[in-house]
Amino acid sequence: MCGRRALLIANPASGLGRTQRLAAPLARALAARGLDVELTLTPARDAAARAVQAAIAGGCRRIIVAGGDGTINSVVGALAHAPAALGVIPTGMANAFARELGIPLAYGPACDIAAGCCQRTIDLARAGRRHFALMAGVGFDADVVSRVNPRLKRWAGPAAYVLAGLGRLLRFTSARVTLSWDEGEMVACALMVLAANTAHYTYTWRIATDARPDDGLLEVVVFRCRSVLDPPAHVASALMGCHRRHPGVVTLRTRRLRVECEPSLPVQIDGDVAGVTPVEMETLPRALRVLVPPERSCCER
Repeated sequence: MCGRRALLIANPASGLGRTQRLAAPLARALAARGLDVELTLTPARDAAARAVQAAIAGGCRRIIVAGGDGTINSVVGALAHAPAALGVIPTGMANAFARELGIPLAYGPACDIAAGCCQRTIDLARAGRRHFALMAGVGFDADVVSRVNPRLKRWAGPAAYVLAGLGRLLRFTSARVTLSWDEGEMVACALMVLAANTAHYTYTWRIATDARPDDGLLEVVVFRCRSVLDPPAHVASALMGCHRRHPGVVTLRTRRLRVECEPSLPVQIDGDVAGVTPVEMETLPRALRVLVPPERSCCER
């Protein structure tokens, strides 16, 4: 049981300002469902993590996030192996984490689940010192994330990433990438390396289609480049969902991964830029308790 006391973390910057408008009504909706709710409104990663740590230390066993995937990422490190469950009210843009676990995008049903007691325990992963629930990307996608225009993002939503990607496609230079994992090593010229804990990458788009958040493994997808035609072919096939049929795409599954690049490439974690290579990643099996719909409370596919 996760108790009736709850900390609600709301990111006012999430969802193009939508979360700021919804924070107080959501707190009231949760209270109407029998929770004793404390609301913390902050856009800062460190402040959100500290609030979670303090709440858990004070005996709170239900941490609810109103926001998107970036807001969830800001608290999962503080929740790793903690005796508290994460509830999610998806008010962000992509909401890939909620989609992965079957949490409704409608606020009322999401509040019902966050106030309930059905839980699922899933894996987290770590890249350097940063935890992630969804994925870490090295190379092209991290470069695109770092260059998306915030104004265009507010206006165009997911199309902003597609437009930024198309703009970078002819300018981004592939790198010599060395991958070391549990059972092997690979050296290749690559456009991008994705290490995924979940199948959902962003919105409804899936890249690591066989990834599961409860199997103790990362699914790694490597987009190798052997000619100048490969980068546009990779991007086009990934957008259409047929990238795994491209002969330059390699997948593997592992608990640990080290990525080194020459020259260094940027890294993104759950959609936020997080430094450059080299980077070491590892899974943290069964590290996070999540409040989910009753039909998702067991570890089914």
